[in-house]
Amino acid sequence: MMQRRLQAHCGDMTTTPERQPLSLSDCDDVLAYIPHALGFHPQNSLVLLLIVGQRLEATLRVDLPGESHPEDREAWLGQVLNLLHRLPQVRSLVAVVYAPDSSRNPRNVPYRQVIGELDEALEYTDIDLRQAWCLSGDQVWDYADDDVKITFPRPNVALGNTNLSLVLAGSAPLDRPWDGTGIEEWGNAEEIRLLAKSLALDVLESLEQWADVLDMDEMRARAFLHSSKSGAARMLVGLHKRIIRDVLPYLAGVGAEQTIIMAEQLCLNSGKDQAKPLADFLLGRGWQGPDWRRIERLWSISRDLLGVARAEERHALLCILAWIEWARGRGSMAIMLLDRVLDEQGDYRLAQLLRELMNRGAMPEWATDELRAWRARMG
Repeated sequence: MMQRRLQAHCGDMTTTPERQPLSLSDCDDVLAYIPHALGFHPQNSLVLLLIVGQRLEATLRVDLPGESHPEDREAWLGQVLNLLHRLPQVRSLVAVVYAPDSSRNPRNVPYRQVIGELDEALEYTDIDLRQAWCLSGDQVWDYADDDVKITFPRPNVALGNTNLSLVLAGSAPLDRPWDGTGIEEWGNAEEIRLLAKSLALDVLESLEQWADVLDMDEMRARAFLHSSKSGAARMLVGLHKRIIRDVLPYLAGVGAEQTIIMAEQLCLNSGKDQAKPLADFLLGRGWQGPDWRRIERLWSISRDLLGVARAEERHALLCILAWIEWARGRGSMAIMLLDRVLDEQGDYRLAQLLRELMNRGAMPEWATDELRAWRARMG
């Protein structure tokens, strides 16, 4: 029972990328769009397209509850309503259930009771459930159809206009969330690792190196990392120091000047007041939102460094990548990365803390603020 409840908390909230309008009444269009919005093809999920006026504002994904356990459905419904409450401007939505193949039964419509309970609960929130479909295997049900037990074949959306336009704009949804594996090792990785072992750990020197690289554009940063063995080594050795690892998202999201002052104070054990903005930022609280361009650079740099990092350095980078995914509103992506860390080192404390944050269903405040939320760049 507890495992089901924990899974029901895993979710994603992503804002709509700037692109041409989407037909929210067209099943083919909606099914083509969802994987691009989430970054992966969902399974065992409810996906809600959240609408403000006539504009698609955000996409919310949550794990499906167990159909046969009323207490699971009740807890799950409360979670969904709580997330919707954080977006008071939403007045209507479109729902898609991605049901497991095992739920297919010619006499039963998958998750019909769950959608009925959701529809009933939404009546008390002044949110209109415009349309709801269920996808299971190669069949689709329309919950709004008078004869809901009639199915139609799953559309092939690969060659449709919506999918093609998003692919051409650079979107490539994964079959499942990435777990941090599969990064090719650098040709000079062993040289950089040996150099890193020989370096004395200097907090400010390492932070300044990270700050310099974060100021570069993506191509220049990649060229620097692969050509400057000393620069890459300084960045890696800094990951052994918790203070550096923990402030890197703040360094990227807020800027170098504030971060270095804070790090100096924390090194002197006199930075409780200075640390509050850091804690608020890492927990997604307060008025401040990230500088998304720099956060994207931190993602790119951290992912690239996985080609040379090992052990503690690797786990630090995976936690940074997980935090970035959570900050984007993509909790499922974050959980896959954290679970990889915990599979490799079960007592890695930062991964444990971040995983607990995910288990509670926490989302950053900016994820539901259209002015501060991350938006995927699709053209």
